[in-house]
Amino acid sequence: MVRFSNKTETKTVQSILSYQKIARMFLKIGATAFGGWSTTAVLLEKETAKLSPQPQLRGAIAYAQLLPGATQVAIVANVGYQLRGFAGALLATTSYLLPAMSLITVFAGIYFTYVHNLTNLGSRLDGLVAALAGIILANAYKIGEKHATHSFLWFCGILACTVRLWLHINPIFILMFFGVCGLAYYAGYRKGRPS
Repeated sequence: MVRFSNKTETKTVQSILSYQKIARMFLKIGATAFGGWSTTAVLLEKETAKLSPQPQLRGAIAYAQLLPGATQVAIVANVGYQLRGFAGALLATTSYLLPAMSLITVFAGIYFTYVHNLTNLGSRLDGLVAALAGIILANAYKIGEKHATHSFLWFCGILACTVRLWLHINPIFILMFFGVCGLAYYAGYRKGRPS
């Protein structure tokens, strides 16, 4: 897990952010994070911008992409851990999942009671799926705009998307390849920069 750079900063955040505030923050994010992990990342950046020091979201996002399972849950657990250790990770994850679990339970009850006999239900939801795809693309752009600060990094992002869509390469290989490219670029960038 990513930690803050020193113990003083960790204690500062822990003294400011109570468990109740963590629960409220992640309940709010969980209730509004429609569209997957990218929406969660954007909302986390917005919510944690008020904290001083801020959790390291880049590391959380990078690590979560390499882990199996739901990416947004891994990001949330990582940020919760940065804020209050293991208890913070558990509380953040539970609070984040509670709205979605509640909605799924309600929708499943409604679906199996009233809707499951309707024909062509899938085609009636195409507009919803298209809207969610648009939200995901908009959030991906916001994340890229903040973190891809050089044209080379934008090129990597576009190339990664192209390789995934047309060549159907496993995402883990794409992430590993472009992670190495990013490290090489950063090493060259730092080396060429005047001291």
